[in-house]
Amino acid sequence: MSQTVTAGLSRRGVLASVLAATTAAALPVMASAAPHAQDAALLALSDAFWQVHNEIWSADYLAEHEPGSPEQKRLEAILDQLSEQEYGLMKQISQTPARSQLGLKGKADILLAVLPEVMRDCYLNEDSAELLLVMSLLQDMTGITQI
Repeated sequence: MSQTVTAGLSRRGVLASVLAATTAAALPVMASAAPHAQDAALLALSDAFWQVHNEIWSADYLAEHEPGSPEQKRLEAILDQLSEQEYGLMKQISQTPARSQLGLKGKADILLAVLPEVMRDCYLNEDSAELLLVMSLLQDMTGITQI
């Protein structure tokens, strides 16, 4: 997916936000209230993230236009707007503590979806021990058994 990053949103900044969210996702879980009640705000933000993320995927992968055409320029403008929304939602999610296993899994699912692409876009080595460890932790948290 070719995700255009607008001015002020560097790929490294996106990666830093993603890694900050990983740190937040690894915080201890509180066991008082029901999981849905504990993480209602986080789950609402996650739902909004997935809606925007799926719109980006649909627009970017399902639409093909000739480079430089008016349709392509319109699509790029839409993708820029959606990318800003997605970035803002990820930032809000990273600032919202997960208080249950469901909240932790929600954050890990998002990171599993976006981190590999960010790594590729930033030309980071996918075999980096640190990034492999982060991906392994996320996969453990979401129940995925293969790395």
